[in-house]
Amino acid sequence: MKKLKKVLLIDDDDIVNVINKTVIEHAGFADEIIVQTTVDAAIHVLSDGNNQTSLPELIFLDVNMPEKNGWDFINEFLEIGFKDKEPKIIMLSSSINPKDKSRALETNIVVDFISKPISSEKLKVIASQF
Repeated sequence: MKKLKKVLLIDDDDIVNVINKTVIEHAGFADEIIVQTTVDAAIHVLSDGNNQTSLPELIFLDVNMPEKNGWDFINEFLEIGFKDKEPKIIMLSSSINPKDKSRALETNIVVDFISKPISSEKLKVIASQF
């Protein structure tokens, strides 16, 4: 499995974050895992990273969050204007609404839409795409 340098997890659920981070660590999927619980905090990390340090190669993004949701994140993400390679986004959801998946994949910046929590099997599939 190819190891990524950095991934960003964006989810308001601390328990899901612990599970996802643990699965990513045990799979040896990434050297660094950044966890943010709000859209604003994640956008701040990306804005700083765009100017100073390396950006994550992959973002795991929850769809349904309070205040600002995954769709709000995508709108703000598009406004950043990355100098280097734009991170890929995989949306995570507990939603069974097929409209969420089709909406996500229509954006052209979301490369996949998967159910929470992340599994080691799914990480292997994702790694093969890099």
